Amino acid sequence: METPESSYRQIVKSTGIFGGSQLFNMLIGVFRTKVAAALLGPLGVGLIGLYQSIIDMIRSVSDLGLHFSSVRDMAQANAGGDQQQINTTALVLTRWIVFTALLGALLCIAFSKQISTLAFGDSSKNVQICLLSFSVFALTLSAGQRSVLQGMRKIAYMAKASVLGSLAGFVVASVLYLMLGQEGIVPALLAAALLSLAFSWWYRHKLPIKKASLSIRETYQRGRKMVALGLFTMLSGVISTLTMLVLKSQIGRWADLETVGLFQSSWSLTAIYLSAILSAMSADYYPRLCELSDDNPKMVRFVNEQLRVVLLVATPLVVGMLLFAPWVLHLFYSAKFVPAEGLLRWQIAGSFLKVLSWPFGYILLSRSKGLMFLLTELLWHGSYLALTWLLWDPLGLAAAGLAFLLAYILYTVCLLLLARRICRFRMQGENLYFLGFFIFFVLAAFLLAHTFNPEHWIKWPISGLILVACSYTSLRELNRIWPLKELWASLKKRLTKDE
Repeated sequence: METPESSYRQIVKSTGIFGGSQLFNMLIGVFRTKVAAALLGPLGVGLIGLYQSIIDMIRSVSDLGLHFSSVRDMAQANAGGDQQQINTTALVLTRWIVFTALLGALLCIAFSKQISTLAFGDSSKNVQICLLSFSVFALTLSAGQRSVLQGMRKIAYMAKASVLGSLAGFVVASVLYLMLGQEGIVPALLAAALLSLAFSWWYRHKLPIKKASLSIRETYQRGRKMVALGLFTMLSGVISTLTMLVLKSQIGRWADLETVGLFQSSWSLTAIYLSAILSAMSADYYPRLCELSDDNPKMVRFVNEQLRVVLLVATPLVVGMLLFAPWVLHLFYSAKFVPAEGLLRWQIAGSFLKVLSWPFGYILLSRSKGLMFLLTELLWHGSYLALTWLLWDPLGLAAAGLAFLLAYILYTVCLLLLARRICRFRMQGENLYFLGFFIFFVLAAFLLAHTFNPEHWIKWPISGLILVACSYTSLRELNRIWPLKELWASLKKRLTKDE
C-alpha cells in the first residue's frame, strides 16, 4: 500500500520532471512572444491569437475528446500489466486518432469561409484557414501520441518531446517572422505543428508496444467507450475555444485589433504559467486518480495531497505576477502592451481560484461524470462571457479580467460542492491552514498593486518582502515533503535514463 510520504514524493517527482519541461517551454514562449511583439506588433500578436483559436476550435470539435479520455483506458491497461491489453488499447486509439485528424482537416477546409467571416468579419482569410488544416491534422496526431505516453506514465518521454518540439518551433517561427513579417504567421503555425508531431511520434515509438491484430469492427466497438467520455470533454473544449473566438472577435468590434492583441497578451501570460503547472501535474495526476476512482477514502487523500502541492508551487507565481505585472508585460512583450496591466492583474487573481479548483474537475472525469463536468464548464464560460458583456461599457478592457475572477468564484464553489457529494471530499486541516495563509498573500499583493502608485518608492520593498515571505513558506513546506537535494538527484537520474 502506498504511504502518504511516497505518494507526495511521486507527485513532486512527476511535477518536477514535466514541470521542468514546461518551465523551459515557458521561457521559449517568452522569447517567441517577444520576437512576435517586436517584429509584428500588437496587430500581429492579435492575428496569431485568432489563428490559434481557430485551430483549437476545429481540433476540439473533431478529435471527439480522445486525446483526454483515452488516457483513462491506457492507464487502466498499464495498471493491469497485461501487455496484450496495452497493445490493443494503443491500436484502437491510434486508428481513432487518425480518423479524427482527417475529419478535423476536412472540416477546416469545408468551413473556411464561414470561419473567416466569424473571426474577421469577412471571408478574406479563407485561404489561410484552409492552410491551417495541416496544423489541425498534425496537432491531432501529436495529441494522440502524447495520450499513449501519459497513459503509460512515461513522464520523462513526454517532457523531452515537449521541450524539443517547442525549441524547434521557436527557431523556425523566428526565422519566418523575420523573413516574411505577418505573412510568416501561418507558415510558422504549420511548422510548429509538424515539429510537435515528429518529436511526439519518435518518443511514442520508443515504448515496448507491439502491433496488435484487430478488425475495423472491433476497433469501432472498443473505441466507443473512449468516445462516450470523450464527447463531453470535446464539447467542453468546443465551448472553451468558441468562447475565446467569440470574445476576441467581439473585442475587435468593440475596439480594434490592437485591443485584441492586448487581451491576447494578458490571456497568454495567464495560460503560459498556469499550463506549466497544471499540465505538469495532470500528466501523472489524472492516470493515478483513475486507478483510485473506486475507493473514496484513497481518492480524498490523494486529492488533498495534490491540492497541497499545487498550492505550494503556484501561489508564489501568482503573487509575483500580481506585484510586478507591468514588468512582466514589458519582459514578455514590449512597452506597447503595458496598458493590459489592469486586465492581467484581475486575471491573475482569478487564476489563483483556477489553481484551487483544478484538482476537483478531474474527480468528475475519473468517475465518468462527463455530463456533470460539461455543465460546470458551461457555467464558467457562460458567466464569463455574460459578465464581460455587462461590464465592458463602464470598465473597457478590464471588464474581461474582473469577469474572469467572478466566474471562477462561482465555478470553484460549484466544484467543491460536487466533490463533497461524489466522493465525500473534505479538505484536510493542514490544507485549510495553507489555503488561508496563501489567500492572505494574494489579497495583500493585489491591494498593494492597486493602492500604491508605481513611482512610490515604498511599493517595491514591500512587494519584495511579500514575495520573499510567500516563496519561503512554499519552499519550506516542499522541502519538508521531500528534501530538495534528494529531489534534484532523483530528477537528474530519471531524466538522463530511458524509461
